[in-house]
Amino acid sequence: MLTGSALAQPAAAPTAAKPAPPPRIFLSPSGEPFRLSPTMPDPLKAWFDRVDANQDGVIDRFEFRADAARFFKVVDENGDGVIDGFEASDYEHKIAPELAEQAEGRLTGQFGPRDRGAQTEERPPKAGQRATEPHRESHGAGPGGGPGRGGRGIAQLIDEPEPVTGADFDLDSHITMAEWLRATDQRFDLLDTAKTGRLTLEALRVKMGELQKGQQQRQQQQLRRSSSQ
Repeated sequence: MLTGSALAQPAAAPTAAKPAPPPRIFLSPSGEPFRLSPTMPDPLKAWFDRVDANQDGVIDRFEFRADAARFFKVVDENGDGVIDGFEASDYEHKIAPELAEQAEGRLTGQFGPRDRGAQTEERPPKAGQRATEPHRESHGAGPGGGPGRGGRGIAQLIDEPEPVTGADFDLDSHITMAEWLRATDQRFDLLDTAKTGRLTLEALRVKMGELQKGQQQRQQQQLRRSSSQ
């Protein structure tokens, strides 16, 4: 039987939920990758701070468009005002190669079997790799966010498989600045759910988390269906 003093003791305060670890790679709405590193511990914030040109804590449509136009010129390698099929291919292979790795299931730190434990697996050395340097495949699952440390794969604010070719409205493998900015405005409108014309870091962080959660649930469902077949 409990004594009166025991009954009077306050209940333990609930433990605060730990914030989600930062993603290994954040892909901006225009498709620019921001990678987790010691100098970039929060890829989403790194992108936000750069786009927020006047540093007032919000991104407006003008700043959002300016950042998109800047990245268009990065992808448009020959500067002719059009992103053609060759430049889009270069984007996928040189600027954001993780997109292909994720599509092929080779990106470490994705949601799925590789996130179940921090392990490394020895593989035969690749061509040109010294035999004294073992090649290890990372099966990361820790809080840090990088290979072997629980990276979250590619994180985005909009569920768009490939943002650069996603702006090709005419489907002619030639993306003009007009098409690019049209896609940019559509993306801003998708993110500006409150229709205030202003995006905050906190709201975008919530949106990114919701999108990642939905992606995780879909991948887990796919795994369960595969294992039951």
